[in-house]
Amino acid sequence: MQKWYSADLHIHTVLSPCGDLSMGPRDIVRYALQKKINIIAITDHNSAKNVKAVMDAADGTNLKVIAGMEVYVREGAHIICLFPALKNVITFQKFIYANLQQGINDETLFGEQIICDKDENILAECERLLALPINASLHKVAHQVAGLGGIMYPAHIDRQSFSILRVLGFIPDDLNINAVEISQPLQEAQRRLRFLRNTNYTIIRASDAHFVDNIGDARTFFKLAEPSFAEISMAIKRQNGRRTALEPPEEKNRKYARTIPTYS
Repeated sequence: MQKWYSADLHIHTVLSPCGDLSMGPRDIVRYALQKKINIIAITDHNSAKNVKAVMDAADGTNLKVIAGMEVYVREGAHIICLFPALKNVITFQKFIYANLQQGINDETLFGEQIICDKDENILAECERLLALPINASLHKVAHQVAGLGGIMYPAHIDRQSFSILRVLGFIPDDLNINAVEISQPLQEAQRRLRFLRNTNYTIIRASDAHFVDNIGDARTFFKLAEPSFAEISMAIKRQNGRRTALEPPEEKNRKYARTIPTYS
C-alpha cells in the first residue's frame, strides 16, 4: 500500500563550511522529527563524512536518512547526488576527494568543517577544500553517480548563485536527469523560470538547511510503498504509481494526516 511521506532532501551538517554549529546529528534528527518529516537526505558540500553519524543518530526512530552529497562541479553549479546506501556514497567520496582542489581549508575564510559522531563528539576537522568547485565536470560526476546506482539533479535552480541555469543557461539533455530542485515556493519559482510552468522534470523542493530551525522549511511529498531510496527514485521517475507533490494533495488531506507517522 502506498502512502504519502514528507521529505527534505537537502540538509547540511557541521561538516559543510557554511553549516551552522547547531547542525549536529542529534539536533538534525530531533528537529526533523519535531517537524513531522519522514525522510531526510544529508547533502554536505563535496563530502559524506557525516552521513553515517546522522544515520546512527536516527537509528531506532521513524526517520529515514538517505545518503547524499551536494557536489560543486567544475562548471560552477551545485548538484544533489543521492545514493542507495552508505557504502555507495563512501565510494563516490573517493572520486570527489581525488578531484578536490589542492590546499588546506582556511576556517576563518570558509568556515569550520567538523566531522563528528552520532552524539556530536568531534572526531576531526576536515582540512580539505570542500567549499570550492572540484576538478571534474558535470558529465563526469553524472557518470560516477549512475555507476553507483545513484540519482542526481541540479540544486536550487531558481537562485542567482550556484544554479546550473545561471552558469550554463540550460540543462544538458544527455545527463539522464529526471528532476530539478527549487528553493522558493513553486509559484515564485515559476515567475523566475518560465519553463517550470510546463516541464517534464519532477520538481523537488527542499530546505538546503544550514541551521536547524530551517529544516523542513521547504519539503516535497512522496507517494511511496515505504520510505527508501529505491521508492524515492521511482517517484522521481514517476514509475509504478509512485509520485511527488509540493503540497499534501488537497483531496487526500484527511487521509494524509492519518497515514503520516506521528512522533512523540
